[in-house]
Amino acid sequence: MAGLTTLLFGGLAVLALLNWIKDILTRPKNLPPLYYEFPYIPWLGSIYQYATAPREFLMRGHAACGDCFSVNLLGATMTFMMSSDGHNEFFKAKEEVYDIREAYKCTVVTFGPDVCYDCPVKKMGEQLGFFKTGLTTDKFYSYVDVIQDEVEAYFDEHWGDAGEGCLFEALSEVFTLTSARCLLGPEIREKWSGDMSQKYLDLDHSFIPITFFFPSMPNPMRSKCVAARQMFEKLFTEIAENRRKSDEQFDDFLQVLMDGRYKDGKPLTNAEITGIMVGTLLGGQHTSNVTGTWTLCNLFTNMGSFDKLMKEQSDILDGDLHERLGYEQVMQMTEFDKVLDEVLRLHPPFFMLARVAMQQTEYLGYTIPKGNFVAVSPGAAQRLEQFWDEPEAFDPERWTEENKKTHAKYSSIPFGGGKHQCSGRKFAQVSLKTVLAWLIRNYKMEYVSGKMPKEDYTTMVVAPQGPVTVKYTRIHKKK
Repeated sequence: MAGLTTLLFGGLAVLALLNWIKDILTRPKNLPPLYYEFPYIPWLGSIYQYATAPREFLMRGHAACGDCFSVNLLGATMTFMMSSDGHNEFFKAKEEVYDIREAYKCTVVTFGPDVCYDCPVKKMGEQLGFFKTGLTTDKFYSYVDVIQDEVEAYFDEHWGDAGEGCLFEALSEVFTLTSARCLLGPEIREKWSGDMSQKYLDLDHSFIPITFFFPSMPNPMRSKCVAARQMFEKLFTEIAENRRKSDEQFDDFLQVLMDGRYKDGKPLTNAEITGIMVGTLLGGQHTSNVTGTWTLCNLFTNMGSFDKLMKEQSDILDGDLHERLGYEQVMQMTEFDKVLDEVLRLHPPFFMLARVAMQQTEYLGYTIPKGNFVAVSPGAAQRLEQFWDEPEAFDPERWTEENKKTHAKYSSIPFGGGKHQCSGRKFAQVSLKTVLAWLIRNYKMEYVSGKMPKEDYTTMVVAPQGPVTVKYTRIHKKK
């Protein structure tokens, strides 16, 4: 028996060696340069450096190798494009060249089968098209009022007149409620409770970086995520059935999906509606609460920019900072736009955007083999000196209309680019401006640490590490 086991393992070792030799002999001679640092461990590759300080690691790779280079991570080869031309090459590629669906197989656990990246290309495009119908300008007029209702109610209940608390936690809860109310409909918002919040967290926590590399790997959150999605599907199905029996008119994203039809005339299934709604809620909440926290941290440590925002608020509201904003006033907040653009340059929600090469391709004279991951990194590239003067500095004036004319194409890509650019970008920006403008008008806040937090790379969306504690005092009390 022992001899048979030895023979078996010996045979497997020989096969692995032969396969390695075959790879060496058949691989293209002009591969992108491989960047690595000590310690470099076979198969694990550069995962230590990438997991602990990915921005600094990729920027060193760019300095050493240029605009195109590869790194090995957990047995996968990932080729990074870090230039204006590289970003253009990445975003313009069709799915048969660089496929987004192959890169994000991990999302099927959260969204369910036959939704978004688990669809044929045509169907995926049609599903993303529903966002254009659900997020039209006329809807934003009502959304701004709804968002302010939710923000005021939340801070009245949870902050009151004075105290101390974690800004990140508060904004996480606020943006969950505003997204639920605007996008999922009033029935979901009315039913939102502690149990439903926990189910939402079960969905949220299914997004862990390791599943990007191993989408089928068992993990403790997988079963909880599936159970949560099934709960939401049951809930959405009940609401849809009640709406169809009712004469009441609804003007929200759920109704858009209920009324929606694919180009072949087929309606969306309840499972598809659920998956799209879950994606909408996660996208609307996740990026907004993270970006909102980074925005306030940057403002608290750059009071000149904070003062400009307050002056803009006063000018728009004719000096009455207790008044509410309307949609048109939100869109007039150009100082806020500049601040958000600069925050998104320094702190993009997603550190990396990826595809899988479906065929061998050429770029900058290098051969990118079929099966490689191909990636761009907003988190690293947006701080390159080839794009920006003093790239580490917080400077909203980069985003004046005049200065924007000098920006290189795709020098800032926080929402991606091309046909896969984030469909919820405008909703995120309107939500952020409405919520944060209300908060800085109604509360005086003291940022306790006084320093910018470090990034937390343990989650897919790069959030601030640790509690972001503020002391707060209510300025304008509810009339």
